Amino acid sequence: MPVSGVVLSCRPGNETLVAELARLVPGVEVHAALPDGQVIAVIEAASVQAEVDIASQLEQLDAVISVQVAYHNFEDVTQEGGADGTDEA
Repeated sequence: MPVSGVVLSCRPGNETLVAELARLVPGVEVHAALPDGQVIAVIEAASVQAEVDIASQLEQLDAVISVQVAYHNFEDVTQEGGADGTDEA
């Protein structure tokens, strides 16, 4: 399951609104609404594509200017090879 820490930048004064709207998006956990126009959140999704879809939803929220990824964890995402994402020999 991919997990990402994100920063939502919004128009100053809209942090509370953006935080409340982001909390309504499935897979999003809001951790802070900062007075400088930023909201800190975590996205958890079943796949990388689902994670991208959630980030796109966040970008469409009223007053959101952008969504920046601060951290990604792909530890248990299966790729070609082993369960930990490494190729098995």
